[in-house]
Amino acid sequence: MLLALVATVCFACMHIGIRYLSSDLHPFEIAFFRNLFGVLSFMPWFVTGGIVALRTQRIGTHAIRAVVNTVSMLAWFTSLSLLPVADATSLSLVGPVFVTIGAILFFKEQVNPSRWIGMAVAIGGALIIVRPGLQPVSFGAGLVLAATVCVSTSKLIAKSLSRTDSTAAIVAYLTFMMMGFTLVPALFVWQRPSLEHVGLLALIGALGTAGHILFIESYKLADVSLVEPVMLMQMTWAAVMGLFVFAEFPDIWTWIGAAVSVAGTTYMTRRETAKVHHAAEPLPWGA
Repeated sequence: MLLALVATVCFACMHIGIRYLSSDLHPFEIAFFRNLFGVLSFMPWFVTGGIVALRTQRIGTHAIRAVVNTVSMLAWFTSLSLLPVADATSLSLVGPVFVTIGAILFFKEQVNPSRWIGMAVAIGGALIIVRPGLQPVSFGAGLVLAATVCVSTSKLIAKSLSRTDSTAAIVAYLTFMMMGFTLVPALFVWQRPSLEHVGLLALIGALGTAGHILFIESYKLADVSLVEPVMLMQMTWAAVMGLFVFAEFPDIWTWIGAAVSVAGTTYMTRRETAKVHHAAEPLPWGA
């Protein structure tokens, strides 16, 4: 859970950078550079002999995940150019629902009552933010929902890959393949980036790679349905950073919804932690 929490900070910082750059560069070009610098961040690791860890018997599965994630990235980066970061992040809070349902259907994970309660409360918070039926759904919001479905599918594939392949292999193959997949649409909207742009693009690539490594490692240590709700904290970071960087202050419904979502995640986390501590206690003498 701690690894997933740090991952949310990385992703929130990356999204703020994307929103900032989208006023000068097209989201498709930003997506390409995010993957390019993600690949470059692996180079020192390869030089020291880490390439052996990239062995895999599931290259096809890696390719499928890369295609799904490319669609998600292009839709998500475009939505960030149309919506405030906090609003886009708040809409993506429905993601844990798709991930949890997928984990139950495909991985046969057992979801106990505390997880269901925490998830229900968290999703209730997302509904407060979206308020379906009370306001029109914009094109940007539609892109967020499409991206959320795709990234949820990608996370389930990553969970499957984590059982056989190393974390480095999972992230490296995804980044390598997506660099090629995102280059094609980027060529149609290409603009020459300045040195300042290149520096920010490099930071975005490093943050994205770090975030992916952290959340995949968290998946190795716990069930998807337990770790995923921690990602809801990304909403809080996005709101705070958006306020300081863009002076975008979320409305009262966004704050109420975020508070409810965080409350649900906190409840579930505390219940799971209490169970672990209880299980670690020594049994009474003679038990």
